[in-house]
Amino acid sequence: MQSHGIHTAELPRSLLLERLRWRIAILLLSFAATVFGLLAPYAQKLFTDDLIAGRPAQLWIFAAFFCLLAYHALWQLNTWVATREGLISQKALGDSAFKRVLEGPGGMVGRAPAGVAVSLFAVDIPGATALLDQSLLMFSSLVFPVLLAPIVLHVLFGIPWWASIGSLGLLGLVNYLLARRQSRFFMAFKQLAAERTGLVSEWVQNIRTLRILGWVNACEQRIFALRKRETRNRKKMVTNGQVMNAIASSATFTLNLLAVMLLLEIRKRAGGNGTEPTPGELLALLWILGVFLSRPLRQLPWMLVMTFDGLSSLRRLGDAFGIPISRPSLSARAGASRAGAAASDKTLALEISGLNLESDGKPLLRDIDLSLRTGSLTAVVGEVGSGKSLLLQSLIGGTGARFDRYSLNGEAANGPLDPKVRGQIAFVPQEGFTISATLRENVLFTYLDGAPSAADEMVAHSLAMSQFLPSAERVTHGLDSEIGERGVNLSGGQRQRVGLARSHFANRQVVLLDDCLSAVDVDTERRLIDELILGSWKGRTVMIATHRLAILPYCDEIIFLKEGAIEIRGRLPDLLARSSAFVEFVRKEQDAGGPPAP
Repeated sequence: MQSHGIHTAELPRSLLLERLRWRIAILLLSFAATVFGLLAPYAQKLFTDDLIAGRPAQLWIFAAFFCLLAYHALWQLNTWVATREGLISQKALGDSAFKRVLEGPGGMVGRAPAGVAVSLFAVDIPGATALLDQSLLMFSSLVFPVLLAPIVLHVLFGIPWWASIGSLGLLGLVNYLLARRQSRFFMAFKQLAAERTGLVSEWVQNIRTLRILGWVNACEQRIFALRKRETRNRKKMVTNGQVMNAIASSATFTLNLLAVMLLLEIRKRAGGNGTEPTPGELLALLWILGVFLSRPLRQLPWMLVMTFDGLSSLRRLGDAFGIPISRPSLSARAGASRAGAAASDKTLALEISGLNLESDGKPLLRDIDLSLRTGSLTAVVGEVGSGKSLLLQSLIGGTGARFDRYSLNGEAANGPLDPKVRGQIAFVPQEGFTISATLRENVLFTYLDGAPSAADEMVAHSLAMSQFLPSAERVTHGLDSEIGERGVNLSGGQRQRVGLARSHFANRQVVLLDDCLSAVDVDTERRLIDELILGSWKGRTVMIATHRLAILPYCDEIIFLKEGAIEIRGRLPDLLARSSAFVEFVRKEQDAGGPPAP
């Protein structure tokens, strides 16, 4: 799978090999900087020895200055390239993650809390791209000095290979072990932070209900307990980090001391006059170990930590991307249906056949066929769990249902996600979805930056048709009233009516209502049926899933679902006469306190 240039199945390899020539450029710039960095102490050695011997030395001091200038210039250029590549990859990975998070049904939207998605963008994407702008940069600035410095030390000073490589290898092993431990702390930190963010998000979004039920303290205790775990993990992480810093900062001093002692011992054993190290050699030796190698040696532990941390972020991203998604689609039999598309009945607003939906091998909807005539009113009823909401959600692409045929206004479509379908169907969910914005913006379903809308009259009319009059609903600032996150300032019935107003304002040809009258009182329901569904929406194609019986006598067709399949369909008198199961359903609904059918 590939999205926005990122292969989600092989994220580490793709992240490093995407824009490969620029990754190679980072390595080449680091190699060139290393060469100039090692030439500078050699030029300094020649300058010092010639100066003490009374020979002309001006050329070497200029050479040393040039090598140092080239070293720093190349290093700064390399830092700029790596930072730029990190930002480009962060945008590509962020775009891919953003698209992947929004994909559904299923996927991250259906499986993970909001806090996990937040941490994905806030923590894991920057952590993953740190492999480029941090780890790769540090690695390239470390590996070439570590590889080339032993060669220079052996050629210039006769220091054995085993001494240089052994010292660096031992230092690398100690830092590797500490970095692995630090990466585990980082991984736990990210997981705990994501979990806490999710809990806090749920706490904020449901604070009103939690207060009513008296569960605020219990919810807060969970957050506090998780925060304590975070704090204990952070203490261990900081302590381990301080040990790493101490080892890294003392490593250069130790190497300097060992190198000088080893050099003196080698020259002493060589014997004879003139075998002692010259001042230029000592200066070059201290320069290479104390200056040139100091940066990579200090960076070694954190390069390892960032690498492990970046890999853990990539692993978390891969897990999130790997959550399965079930997209609605047309079955293999759809081709035969398409062949007859030209002969479709133009009087049908929506026609589907062979709708099937499964989850983990369990059938949820089975062989559903629908033919909704333009301007008709259809009700979908059935026991809880019979599949009413799933049916309506499948019609708009909210599930991974498969269709043998999907047709709108007599024209075959590529399923419910076809753009020509999405623009003609309005949907009102049961929970009454709202955004944290003004009442006006919730009906228009857009953010207007505080400016009055030219459509205020139409917005007010849609609210009136939906029986939502701001003056009678304790909404003190009219259309400018702030709704609050998830409609915290509104009741369930108010949120449902705002959703109805939004669909009325959208003026779509087909309207799907998912039990969106369940939270309104009987009188309001009667007015909604008379003024909106049978009034303003007369001539629209309306399909409503409901437990309420008051609307059934007005329906052109009632579909009675049982265990995900259509048990029987027809008008109310026919169903009452033909189906004992439907009669039993009506009786139960009336016994449960629902309003009787007229």
